[in-house]
Amino acid sequence: MPLFKFQITMDRVIKIADRILELVSTAVMTLTGYLTSFTLSFTINRIFLVSILLPLYLYKLMLTLIPSILRNATNLFSPGGFNRLVESAESYRTRSDSLAYAQLNGSYQFKPDELFQIAEKSQGWMENIPYANDTHSFPVCGATVRYIHLKPSYSSILQDGKKTHRPIVLLHGNPSWSYMWRNVFPSLLEQGHEVYAIDWLGHGRSDKILKPEAISFELHVRTLMEFFETTNLEDAIIAAHDWGGCVALCTLPRLPTSACESVFLLNTFFPPRLSDATLHYRLLNRAWYCTTGLLKGYTPESAAIRFITPTIAQSDVEAYSAPYKGLPRSTKSSIERFSHIVPSLPRVILHRARNLRVWKLFEGLAGPSHFDTLNTQARLSAQDELVRRFWSSKEQAHGFQVAVVFGDDDPLIRDYKNVLVREIAPELMVKWAPRGLWIPGAGHMPSEDKAGDVGRLIARFANEQTEKSEKRVEETETEIENGDAS
Repeated sequence: MPLFKFQITMDRVIKIADRILELVSTAVMTLTGYLTSFTLSFTINRIFLVSILLPLYLYKLMLTLIPSILRNATNLFSPGGFNRLVESAESYRTRSDSLAYAQLNGSYQFKPDELFQIAEKSQGWMENIPYANDTHSFPVCGATVRYIHLKPSYSSILQDGKKTHRPIVLLHGNPSWSYMWRNVFPSLLEQGHEVYAIDWLGHGRSDKILKPEAISFELHVRTLMEFFETTNLEDAIIAAHDWGGCVALCTLPRLPTSACESVFLLNTFFPPRLSDATLHYRLLNRAWYCTTGLLKGYTPESAAIRFITPTIAQSDVEAYSAPYKGLPRSTKSSIERFSHIVPSLPRVILHRARNLRVWKLFEGLAGPSHFDTLNTQARLSAQDELVRRFWSSKEQAHGFQVAVVFGDDDPLIRDYKNVLVREIAPELMVKWAPRGLWIPGAGHMPSEDKAGDVGRLIARFANEQTEKSEKRVEETETEIENGDAS
């Protein structure tokens, strides 16, 4: 009996010690997050950080290029060697573009060595993290994409008192997954909306792509298109954060208007241009670009989450890292890819200088595969022209409704709110936020800092669109009745 009591006492002591250790760890990490956020709020400190990271990144890049340069240097002294180098560059670009377009039209199939498959209840499934049992799937290019699907209770639908409730599709950014919406789900479900939250390939419970060059922006566009084809959703609301919003803006012009004409943009952007952001914000983007390039699979996405939202609980930080726990480092390729497809050079270089023979000659000499990121950036930059033209035209985007909402303390992309408001036709913006809306006290991830506000704003947007739909239906029915009567 005394031994039994001693064991119980020791268990209590261990639990208390673990709790104290967890509290201390959380306090230290929170303080670190605040200090980092404060330190990097000054442009001079961002310049200092980039001045350290950029030379290291360029040094690593140079070491990567040297073997290819030495191997291909013999072409500089052989007949027709220059032409072979140029042709090798052009050939690689063609293959890269073909891969992207094949992924866009869904004809691409991932090779076994390009894919790490996540099976239900297996490693990477994260069974202990919420909504594992509410996860569904669909195939894209031979990979499995997963999404959370939650239905409101019958009482929620009755209490709301509306005839119809629009489904809401939530899209995450990078380095994130659908877990980011967990605190937003309840308020949407309470108002009778079905909720869907997609994990992009390489994130969350979806399959992981092992090679960055096998991941194109077009793949994510195809994913969203395939989602709507699989679910047959109509009159949906898309609420998208960060890269999720960029994908949505590029995909919606390709979808039937019956699928979705309403998009809620949360701290997001058009395909970025250098001119979209001031030096202050571009510097932090360069720092993240260099960090992911240097560390690759060792990139501490948990540190990035802590920097973005210092008050986040340690358990939530661990949940953001959970999709890669125990998996090969290469499963983080999508984090790196998203970070590196942001155009990092002026458009004149991406669209003109790269087509000069001397550029292609160097590309062939240094190894065309090392320039794959620039190929991706050039494609995204070209797509940007078409996308902005669509959203700036009230004729082309007729019928769409857009809400632009940003956290007021976003340390990363605050400048992009003005870009969205400037580029999107005023007639498309919701009346209650014609110039967009700031959420005070929220950073880059308002769903973490101000989940209640985000949920209420999305619900307001969705309910407003629902009321408009109901009004149109009633007007149509009235016209039909009047026509029959006459």
